[in-house]
Order: sequence, then C-alpha cells, then structure tokens
Amino acid sequence: MMPPSEELLSGPPPLALQRLLDEGSAFVPPSRAFQDLSAEIACRRVEGAPHTIAEIVAHMHFWQRYTLGLAHGEKPTLPEHAAQGWPRSEEDGWDALKLAFLDGLSETKRLALEADLSRLVRPGETLGYELTLHVIHNAAHIGQIILLRRMLGAWPPPGGGDTW
Repeated sequence: MMPPSEELLSGPPPLALQRLLDEGSAFVPPSRAFQDLSAEIACRRVEGAPHTIAEIVAHMHFWQRYTLGLAHGEKPTLPEHAAQGWPRSEEDGWDALKLAFLDGLSETKRLALEADLSRLVRPGETLGYELTLHVIHNAAHIGQIILLRRMLGAWPPPGGGDTW
C-alpha cells in the first residue's frame, strides 16, 4: 500500500475527481441517467435482472451515505452481508430517493474539490481513495441503469443520451 502522500500524487487531481462524479466525464452522468425516469419505470422489474433501477439507485445511495459519513469523520459500520447494502425501494419513494442521491452527489463533488484528499478516513485509506472508489462504483451501476432503461424502451431520455 502506498503512503497517503504518494497515493494523492498518483491519483486524480481534485477537479478530475469532481468531474468523474458527474457532468463532464467519460461516463453518462447520474442526472442524465435519471432524466425523465418515472417511478413506474424505475420500479419495473426486467425479466432476468436481479434489481430494478430504483433498487440500484437505493444501493448507490446507501454507499454514498457511507462514503459521506467517512468524509465527515463518522465511523459508519460496514454491513455484515451484501444484501444489507440493497435497501428496498418502492414507487412512492422514487422521487425522494432520486433527489436524495443527487443532493448527496452535490456534496460529494464539493468534497472532491475542497476537502483534504490525503486525509485518512479508515485505517490505511484516504478520502481520495474512498471518493475514487465511489466514482467507480457509481459508473458501474449507471451502466446497469442505462441497460435496464434500454431494455424497458426508456433510453435515451428526451434530453438525449449516449447510445453507442
């Protein structure tokens, strides 16, 4: 494991990290992936898929709260089992969930620009590492969301979206 100072120097600069979290990166940003996505579509199960879009967003939000807790000096507990990181999500909670995730994304972007990324937040792990891990986690799940939207006939959104 690299010392925190070397990890910071070898990792993405704060602006790049902030851009990778949302607009301006190589990934479709969450705001576009969620654009014009109704609760009915977000909660519709695709045959063979283990999760709905809403369940994926709830999972992303679960880990977003964990990462923000670390960033704010809290000591969040890792779930004992993976299933505990997949909260239920219903149609009547979709709009609040989407908004909570996007609000948390704004806070995460602010931290990427303003916080000391070399600060240890867990034994041997820096804030920069945790935020980078969060970017990768989000990117994987946004890809799943886009695939499910395509399968549901709801991609691209009216505002446009990458289709290649």
